[in-house]
Amino acid sequence: MAEHTEGLDELDLKILSFLQDDGRMTFKEIASRVGVAERTIRLRVSNLRENGTLSIVGVVSPMKIGLNVIAAIQIAASRDQLEQCAKELAELDEVRFVALITGEYHILSEVCVESNEALSDFIVQKLNKVTGIERMNVIVELKILKNKFNFIREN
Repeated sequence: MAEHTEGLDELDLKILSFLQDDGRMTFKEIASRVGVAERTIRLRVSNLRENGTLSIVGVVSPMKIGLNVIAAIQIAASRDQLEQCAKELAELDEVRFVALITGEYHILSEVCVESNEALSDFIVQKLNKVTGIERMNVIVELKILKNKFNFIREN
């Protein structure tokens, strides 16, 4: 298992490992695999969810629902409008990810749209109206080779 993280013990990490591979795995099955009571698993999962360590969601493949163009967009924003810029980006429906980053650009976002034309429309009609953007670099993902959500690794 991964190194211990503050507040997480070996049992928490095992539970997280099972759930990252199969978010629908029953508490009973997890309990059986790790050798503890089902109630223990139920309480641990509840605590992991309450403290923000774990979210159980269905991950939808954008391409399977018609969002065939995914673009990473690096944004350089004016320093005094950086927070406002990031907030406005996060409110756009097409934007699925926003992070403040280091380097030449200040914000990294990911956008999912139906087509190249839709990407162009998004940039012209929405992105260009976001407060504080000085310049951007649009990187279209041609082929996804790895897209993982399992962060806990076994030794």
